[in-house]
Amino acid sequence: MSTQLEINEDLIKYLQDLGYRKDVVVDELEKETKALGKVAQMQIAKEQGQFLEIIVKISKSKSCLEIGRFTGLSTLYMARGLPSDGKIVTVDNSEEFLSLAKKYWDKDGLTSKIESIIGAGTEVMQSLIDRQHIFDLIFIDADKNNYPNYYELSLSLIPTNGIIIIDNMLWHGDVADNSKNDSQTKTIRDLNHKINSDERVEFSLLPLSDGLSFIRKK
Repeated sequence: MSTQLEINEDLIKYLQDLGYRKDVVVDELEKETKALGKVAQMQIAKEQGQFLEIIVKISKSKSCLEIGRFTGLSTLYMARGLPSDGKIVTVDNSEEFLSLAKKYWDKDGLTSKIESIIGAGTEVMQSLIDRQHIFDLIFIDADKNNYPNYYELSLSLIPTNGIIIIDNMLWHGDVADNSKNDSQTKTIRDLNHKINSDERVEFSLLPLSDGLSFIRKK
């Protein structure tokens, strides 16, 4: 029997307590990120980070691309999942918060696995395509209005069986509310429909934190 849980405050607290294994470096990074104020909401949930690390490991990925770095928590988790000779390229349009990210990448001994590029995501991705770069896994968590572009470009940057993971695909639940039609909500809602009907991929839309779309290229 299929049962859909109703998420309430008690269950959220339970998931926060037991869905994440305590980690000194991660907890320190989260604390310093929260001190930044409202902008801290851009950080992924720690349980999402754990999920990313596990997926990198079980997929045996050696080359990852991240679009949207912020304070580097998702970068840190994916770099942890890579083998010693693995590499993650992380792209952000601003150097803001990069020093904070590097502080914790260094603390976790991951610097050699991480290459940071400052630039517009679509332009960097097109440049990577032009140079025939291929990645095993791509994680997207950047400006929402460019999500359709990032998705299409990603399909040219991964091989068959390559993985794309996109964050915020439930967008605070607004995608299910037809009265919400701001540009970001509409863009994400339309992309969910596109992925659902896209015969080039297999996918699962997961209700993990703010929603992760987990995609495999056929």
